[in-house]
Amino acid sequence: MSRIEKGLVIAAFFVWSAMMVGAGYVGRMLLAPVELRTERIYRYGSNPHALLDEAWGYVRDHFVGVVPSDTVREYGAVRGALMTLNDRYTTFVEPQARALERDHMRGSFGGIGVGFARNERGEIVLSPMPDGPAAKAGVREGDILVGIDGVPLPSPADLEDVARIRGAVGAPVTIEVLRGPQRERLTFTIIRQMIEVKSVEWRAITTTTGSAPMTIGYVRIRNFTERTGEEVKRALAALSAADSQAYLIDLRDNGGGSLAAAVEVASEFLGDGVVAIEQRRDHLEIVHRVRKGRAKPADGHPVAVLVNGNTASAAEIVAGAIQDHRRGLLIGEKTFGKGSVQLIFELSDGSAVRVTSAKWLTPERRELDGVGLTPDIEVTGDADAQLERALRALGDAAR
Repeated sequence: MSRIEKGLVIAAFFVWSAMMVGAGYVGRMLLAPVELRTERIYRYGSNPHALLDEAWGYVRDHFVGVVPSDTVREYGAVRGALMTLNDRYTTFVEPQARALERDHMRGSFGGIGVGFARNERGEIVLSPMPDGPAAKAGVREGDILVGIDGVPLPSPADLEDVARIRGAVGAPVTIEVLRGPQRERLTFTIIRQMIEVKSVEWRAITTTTGSAPMTIGYVRIRNFTERTGEEVKRALAALSAADSQAYLIDLRDNGGGSLAAAVEVASEFLGDGVVAIEQRRDHLEIVHRVRKGRAKPADGHPVAVLVNGNTASAAEIVAGAIQDHRRGLLIGEKTFGKGSVQLIFELSDGSAVRVTSAKWLTPERRELDGVGLTPDIEVTGDADAQLERALRALGDAAR
């Protein structure tokens, strides 16, 4: 091989080597996304929240303030994800608040028998139930709750902070309160008892139509719990025994509650037919019908229903069914218009998600959501004026 041929071979070798190195570099650049993806899979496995974990890692490393716990972060992530649905009724509920909800729906819980309200300072003001454990221990109306079992309440306190006052029946709880203008600090240790919260109140009202006195059975339903159906039955039985000639159902400021209770209550005033229609996804419908099988005290007697702008959800189901069946008059103000159904799913740590799963329709297939019910007789403003107008309407109907 000549010197020239050897030179060409060497030159070709260097050109080939350079091409291979260049190709390898370009190939590495082209394959980099795959390598990064492989690295992410290696680091996070098949975790669908890898991006969230990656972002939170930077927060942990660099955030100048206090970084919340993983639990708080996870709750925030769930809330944020649900917000993307743009549905205010699909929500996340933390464990303590969920426990309060369950107690509320049952209508009974282990506690000390106090109501809570927030004053203008954001403080928790107590209102003891007459003859309840707290009242017997010396707690007074207006006492301000500042601590539970030695742990001060944050300011302002929220529902979950106050929820610790409830617990197992027979177990003690120690509360610290401030009393009066001098803010006297007092401590009470109270044994929790079974507290039953009534959702129904009733009384007989005697009114005069013309010259004849008339007895009207008044039934106020504050919310719909698991106990409401039975409470309404007891109320109607007592009012029937008092010779009531008509019945007035007060659903003002009733925000709803249990569907089963709403169907049970509506069934006390309807003879037959549909109470409500539940319209789910893919056009699936569930029809909720009147429950029959026994004599009902209100049968054959005039009925009226008081409603206002805070009458919502299950309360609207009852009012809408009575109106559609022409069973009674709605009197008062246009109702709230919550015609959606939420299913509640318990999560592993005691928290829950409420998921809007259906829409309500009245028996005549009227939509409630965002629309509400229009009263047959509109009376705005004064609650006493609404009551008087309802009593007059029932008197006229009984003539």
